[in-house]
Amino acid sequence: MGYETLYHCESKKDEEMVREHLWKVYGIQNTESLLEFCEREYSVHKQYEQFMTFWVKAPLFDIEELTSEGRKRFEECKKVSEQFYPILNEKGYYAWDINEKIGLCRKAVACGILSDKEFWQLTDPWVRLAQVFYHSYQEYAVSCLCGAVYFMYLGEPDLDNFFQINFNLVQHLFMEGGAWQRSQWYVPQNREWVDLLGSNPGCIITKAALERDQIGYMYREEPSKNFPDCGWRFFVGDESDEYVNQADNNCICSFNDACIIDPTILAYFYAGYGCRFGKINNRWVQEF
Repeated sequence: MGYETLYHCESKKDEEMVREHLWKVYGIQNTESLLEFCEREYSVHKQYEQFMTFWVKAPLFDIEELTSEGRKRFEECKKVSEQFYPILNEKGYYAWDINEKIGLCRKAVACGILSDKEFWQLTDPWVRLAQVFYHSYQEYAVSCLCGAVYFMYLGEPDLDNFFQINFNLVQHLFMEGGAWQRSQWYVPQNREWVDLLGSNPGCIITKAALERDQIGYMYREEPSKNFPDCGWRFFVGDESDEYVNQADNNCICSFNDACIIDPTILAYFYAGYGCRFGKINNRWVQEF
């Protein structure tokens, strides 16, 4: 993030050294093994998303279905992440995963495993994801540091030392003349689609919410059978009944596109049918 230049090894000997390093440390020897490692190791954001569904009382699964050992581990990890929730909210650990995956791809380019073109094709969706969740390098850095601590907690190493290493790196990027001082965070003129969910079902949203780029009220009902529907309905919150009841004032969009308007709705995806939420002081509150 912040660097537009890709680097390449100057000699075949250097290439071989980098390839050997990637193989010994990460088990990476080609594009397929690179992507497999990234998905396996750098996906702690998925765990954070699971924890969020429990924090907002819309759990992804029944915790009673876990084994006693599995439940204990899940609760421990959730407790660690919960400490970061007040400062991260829905932004989670995406920055850590993105940063590490892009870093590995840079190494793969340096030794010829990836071409420059393949690098930009692979990393573009991750950059778009960052632009959805973060609005500055400061927000990105906080998420990256929290994700680093959580990632290393899973392996139970020297957390203090590992955090300091990453903190020093972030300080270097923010110092005068550093990459995150030289470059401004890119803000797209238009909303850029990004895949937040493995599946991408439809939902219904008012035109007012789309036009004002704002969601302040939502509820979930039994999905419609007329289109691939998840049942969610989104509003600004100040539309009149007369406005909402006119079919032309409502449209179908993907749940992913709704998340781009307001990523905080992501944690509520699995809430039960009939659940209603309104936003008060920028936080979702369930209505009963």
